[in-house]
Amino acid sequence: MSHGADDLLLLLAVVRHGSYTGAAADLGFSHTTVSRRMAGLERAVGARLLVRSGDMWEPSELGRKFVAAGEEIEHAMDALPLGPGGRGNSISGVVRALAPDGFGGVVMGAAMRHVVQEHPGVRLEMINAARRAQTNPVGIDLEVVVGRPEVSRKEASHLADYSLGVYASRDYLAAHPPLRTPEQVQEHPLIYFVDSMQDVAELDIPRRRFPRMRQGVGATSSVVHVELTRAGAGIGLLPCYLAERVPELVRLFPEELWFPVEYWVVSRSDLLRRPAVQAVMAAVRAAVAEMREELVAAPSPRA
Repeated sequence: MSHGADDLLLLLAVVRHGSYTGAAADLGFSHTTVSRRMAGLERAVGARLLVRSGDMWEPSELGRKFVAAGEEIEHAMDALPLGPGGRGNSISGVVRALAPDGFGGVVMGAAMRHVVQEHPGVRLEMINAARRAQTNPVGIDLEVVVGRPEVSRKEASHLADYSLGVYASRDYLAAHPPLRTPEQVQEHPLIYFVDSMQDVAELDIPRRRFPRMRQGVGATSSVVHVELTRAGAGIGLLPCYLAERVPELVRLFPEELWFPVEYWVVSRSDLLRRPAVQAVMAAVRAAVAEMREELVAAPSPRA
């Protein structure tokens, strides 16, 4: 078979992007070139390596073995000495992460500010969603999830404690009768995740704490929750580290309605050995340590 490492890396890019177009843009090829080379690789193998799933390309069962080989090649290339005389400390490569949008924007954003300064060759690509750890997420190096995950053949470690609180805008509170008890919160529309799409047990707080509260607006993004609450669409159950950045929002009953949660990070041990992944993880942990009080957002003791 004349097809070698370059085609395996191209297959890896197609799987990560889910499309020939994305892989072509990433690697500087034309769509036609990617299509031709993938077809040639499948002819040489004598079997399908890619199958359609909706509008995305995914690896077939055999294709996963070829993708794994491509990842090994990529990891080996990342580890090559690239500095003067062949023994430099340059780190480069793409790190693909799945993380909730709030954490991705605030914490990983702060982390990447340092990464790009120290390692300009490292790039981060994020898919933003709050969901359980995936069984076999193709092309994902790091998964940041809410709550302690149950995983096999992966490594999971605690990343950060954070808190959810109940918030409303100053204008919303001025337009409604005063809230005198935490239970009265249930008389207002809730801004939170779409109930039918929310599969993280640790985030199922409304069902446990506010069983009578109706959902006003549901959205899959914590950042959108904050903006909806700021706009006065209802009362939001929000990550405190996002809400406290918005001066128009008021935290309601902070001692009674304080919900501690955890972020965990999940990955395979071989991916964690990649220098680019290590650089990103070190920066993320440093950002978490620096932002600890902001993330935890413990209520101030009453005077």
